[in-house]
Amino acid sequence: MSTGDLVFGDEDGVVFVPAAEAEKVFQAAESVRDTEQRQAARIRSGTSLRKQVGFADFLRRREEDASCTFQQHLRAVGGAVEE
Repeated sequence: MSTGDLVFGDEDGVVFVPAAEAEKVFQAAESVRDTEQRQAARIRSGTSLRKQVGFADFLRRREEDASCTFQQHLRAVGGAVEE
């Protein structure tokens, strides 16, 4: 941490960011927020998160390819939030 750092926080924690990177980090945070809000809206309308992210498909793929990670699967189906 240095005097040029900014601190952002919410109920999940805090992050220290160099001021020069603040815009990039803020845009990423907005993307995460937007994805989570879309997922939550679909859950409220009756579509489980498991169905949204194709969890059954991931499990089938994982049986065929043990190196496949859930994060890779989420990226492929557009369900990753922390990118």
